[in-house]
Amino acid sequence: MNPIHNTLYVQMSEILSVAGDNESRNVLDAFFLGKALAEALNERIESTVGEFLSAVGRLQAEQQKQVLDFQEEVLERAKRAKEKAAREAMEAQGLIPKSTAVSATSVTNGTASKVSPSTTNDRISGNSSSYNPANPAINTDPGPAKKE
Repeated sequence: MNPIHNTLYVQMSEILSVAGDNESRNVLDAFFLGKALAEALNERIESTVGEFLSAVGRLQAEQQKQVLDFQEEVLERAKRAKEKAAREAMEAQGLIPKSTAVSATSVTNGTASKVSPSTTNDRISGNSSSYNPANPAINTDPGPAKKE
């Protein structure tokens, strides 16, 4: 109990003892016991709720990170598929020679990842992946120089 409650308890106890009422003293004891119990329960509930909300926040942050990682993976796959389709279209039009199947693996930060043939072929041949077969006017890559 804090000092104010102790003083109040002593004052009330003195008043009741003057009256000589032992039952009143028991009621007073029960009141302060109940008050202390309520305060202790309130602190426990506040602590538990705080911990629960903290855990929920951590789970939401982890879920958001997983969603962002998944989005990044999907975008990377889409980019690779787009590059592959563009290269195949260029090969079909005869703008670039047909590529040989090159399968390489790069290791970054201890994680092995497969390098797409387009990336490998572009590095080998020096071609950039800025060619857009859907709109030839905006292409910045002139492609391989044709010898006449």
